[in-house]
Amino acid sequence: MSASRKRKGLFHIETFGCQMNVNDSEKVAGLLATAGYERAAEARDADFVFVNTCAVREKSTEKLFSALGRLRRLRATRPSLKIGVGGCVAQLHGAQILERVPDLDVLVGTHNVARVPELLERARNGGETVVDLDRRADSFSIAHASVAHSSPVRAYVTAMEGCNHVCSFCVVPRTRGPEACRDPGAIVAEVEALVARGYPEVMLLGQTVNAYRHGDLDFAGLLERVSAVEGLRRLRFTTSHPSHVTTRLADAMTLPRLCPHLHLPVQSGSDRLLASMRRGYTRDEYMEIVRLLRSRVPSLALSSDVIVGYPGETESDFQATLDLVDAVGFDSLFVFLYSPRPGTGALRLGDDVPEAEKKSRFQVLNQRQQRSQARANAGRIGSRHRVLVDTIGAEGRVSGRTLEFRIMHLEGTAALLGREVDVEVESAGPNALLGRRLSANDSLTEGSLVPIF
Repeated sequence: MSASRKRKGLFHIETFGCQMNVNDSEKVAGLLATAGYERAAEARDADFVFVNTCAVREKSTEKLFSALGRLRRLRATRPSLKIGVGGCVAQLHGAQILERVPDLDVLVGTHNVARVPELLERARNGGETVVDLDRRADSFSIAHASVAHSSPVRAYVTAMEGCNHVCSFCVVPRTRGPEACRDPGAIVAEVEALVARGYPEVMLLGQTVNAYRHGDLDFAGLLERVSAVEGLRRLRFTTSHPSHVTTRLADAMTLPRLCPHLHLPVQSGSDRLLASMRRGYTRDEYMEIVRLLRSRVPSLALSSDVIVGYPGETESDFQATLDLVDAVGFDSLFVFLYSPRPGTGALRLGDDVPEAEKKSRFQVLNQRQQRSQARANAGRIGSRHRVLVDTIGAEGRVSGRTLEFRIMHLEGTAALLGREVDVEVESAGPNALLGRRLSANDSLTEGSLVPIF
């Protein structure tokens, strides 16, 4: 490494939130590496720490200020340390963050991560906080070759940004802006480059990715183009909105490289609450969407999000959610306690469900789902699956994902990273399967050779 790169210093990134936040952090990491910085494993070793935030839940905002308190204490012993904040909390609260943390060095919005190296240089040279929250910036301007993907096996590829829905509980339209769809040629070119580098799996990202439309090309058409990339083994996407599940999308789910897994947030099983949430569908319409999808792919694994304790939620409303969860049979479920978010419609309704009741409903739903998953996974003992190994665990252990995105643990070494292996399930818990490798007749990718910054 050149002396000029060494003089730039070390960076460390802390990420809160969804895959979009992770992908943004991968972009920042790649850009900083290109600018001559090296990654530090720990914040205490870094010259610049960038905190990439999520604003979907109030707890995420609290995590930011907790992290900033810790970093400011670290800076008391290392005055040259620079601290930056980006992501959804930065975009949502903007300069208000500086009222609580006036000595922040860099504050950057969701559309401006491409400028982090430049802003850091200005902060280092000028000694003042540098702010860029302009949502008009082109969030697709970062060259895909600059992205430092955090996994050598599964690569995130941004398909679109923003959301046009007005769900009453959600701040995403304020933090990410309206829908902006990336040129399909650029998406396909990035996937081709990733496959050439040895990536066996790609996941297309968007806040409401199945709303994608570029000219006459809809999301089903985009899936067809990406799945046709020679050498791609697995294709996934997230997150989807039920209102954009069409017959064309259901048909596209049968594409041979598209994995049979779909994350489809329902949020509630109560029609009254769905209307208040402005979700745009009823319970029966959601169930009809599920039937449409499973008519095309009977083995489809569905995961979902549910909010408990939304304003006005009664015991009857909660029971309707329990009934829907039972009826669908989700493969996994992410349960969240409602928290008021600034600028949202639900804020005007008041946070009237007691915290103790929220937590009780959370426990009831979560435990019910865990029992359901345990039963379903127990029924998979003896079944065989194609597993893409993506994680090296303790000595002699590896993990991977089935086509349905279920976690599988098995014996193996680092040499299996990036391979698809045939596995038979020997035992199971509610959240993972334990299997044994059937044979050495497995596919090998060059995934283990992909550099990670």
